[in-house]
Amino acid sequence: MSDILLKVEDVSHAVGVAASTIRKYSFLIEKQGYTFSRSNQGALMYDKDEVSIFKEIIQIKKQKNMTLEKAVQRALSNMSDMVDIADISRGPYDDMSGMSDVQDMSKAIAAMQAQMKAILDQNEKVLLQNQELIRKVERLEDTSSLEKEKIENRDKLLLDAMKEIKETKKVIATSLEENRKALQKKWWEFWR
Repeated sequence: MSDILLKVEDVSHAVGVAASTIRKYSFLIEKQGYTFSRSNQGALMYDKDEVSIFKEIIQIKKQKNMTLEKAVQRALSNMSDMVDIADISRGPYDDMSGMSDVQDMSKAIAAMQAQMKAILDQNEKVLLQNQELIRKVERLEDTSSLEKEKIENRDKLLLDAMKEIKETKKVIATSLEENRKALQKKWWEFWR
């Protein structure tokens, strides 16, 4: 193992493939139990032996009917023949100083999850409040339309009553006029 560590972009230039391909291969290699070094920011870092693994995967992948997963397995088995198994299984957190970074990240993730849960709970409460407000507005609209209908009915009844009163007054006035005329007639004009 060498001391010089390369970034994903450097490895992609050295091997001649895209950086996304290197990340994909790294994921598949780690799936097989191998662990790559990482920077303090969590970025993948590679030494020259690991670069040779990528070159070998690319060569093996060119064979007919060879899947990427099989190529990764074969490259790792070839490497385990050449390199001490303890060197392959080394991890970025083998020393205790790295563990504190993991614990810090774990605490930060737990805090973010708690914060996210609180935000989701708050959003749910706001949603329930909005639904309740919508129901209240709908009830008010229903009540308002009923009140409006009652007022319209009352106004109609009032207008009808006023028309009847007016007609009754006309009938009474006509009757009074006829009575007055009848009283003014002389006694001999009553039979006319």
